[in-house]
Amino acid sequence: MPLRSLPPAHRPLADALALGPALLERARSSAAPWIAASLVEGPAVVLGAAQRAGRVVDLPACAARGAAVLRRATTGTAVFLGGRGVVWTLALPHVAALAPDATARTLLNRNARGFLRGFARAGAPAHYAGREWISLQHRPAALLGVDAARDGAVLLEVLAGHDAPPAIPAELAAPDERAVDRWLGKAPAALAEVVPARVSPEALAGAVVEAVALHAGLPLADGGGAPELAVERFQPITAPDDPAPPGAGAAAVARVPIGWIEAAAVAAVDGAPARAWLGGDVLTACWLLDALGRGEAPASPDAEAAPLDGATLADLRALVRRALSASAARAPER
Repeated sequence: MPLRSLPPAHRPLADALALGPALLERARSSAAPWIAASLVEGPAVVLGAAQRAGRVVDLPACAARGAAVLRRATTGTAVFLGGRGVVWTLALPHVAALAPDATARTLLNRNARGFLRGFARAGAPAHYAGREWISLQHRPAALLGVDAARDGAVLLEVLAGHDAPPAIPAELAAPDERAVDRWLGKAPAALAEVVPARVSPEALAGAVVEAVALHAGLPLADGGGAPELAVERFQPITAPDDPAPPGAGAAAVARVPIGWIEAAAVAAVDGAPARAWLGGDVLTACWLLDALGRGEAPASPDAEAAPLDGATLADLRALVRRALSASAARAPER
């Protein structure tokens, strides 16, 4: 089985983000892994799929600077692209498609290894210590995102800025974001600071793709033409409550090992049972957040099939209960 690839290419940022769902569908339909590398341009902040925009960025400040705020399909934390950057997209038909010993709980660890090898081959020693980022030359430089479908297909994204570090500048960040030490006291790095000057972003993009295939022991095969992209899903964000649905109440918030999680009760409509929107910085499957918000206890096989880093199922369930209880207590006042 080959690792099918699209050749590294310069793409608008919205197109690069839209590649995720498109390649995930290709991985599912072809039962084969797919990879692509996109050369993109900022300035922009790319939010994780479940991050409430106003908790991460100051939208008016971003607009004044000309920094677009977009959302990717994978969960996790936000990344700043201050100029040129690279987005690697890896879609797997199942968690063990590249690493036979990978499970949902070791998904990031096992699949980060091919990327580490690629960065190292390009002249930047790389390490992954179980967080949401990869270190190059001992400095955080590339951010990880993940999503998984209920059928087991997996989407991974790795995002890195070439001209600016991945940390959101303080003047663009919301107070809650400035309060979190995302980088454990380390100074984040732009690729230009840690990759040899002779290695262009284009060369690095291709080298990492080749290394992912080499590490997995799979041939790299040309995937042909680019898929059709649903770019409308990846347009700039202007509402601070995005992606919480209309009618979501005040948020219940909790600190977790990777930043924040939050839940907000959603008003019942047409007799539907009470539910909560659940989001935040956690690395997991979007379907699992939705199921927990609806009070559905996933069956054990489903729960085990979902990646989960940065919080526990107990953390997420407890926060949903808090949000729904607080909403019920306020109900007589409305």
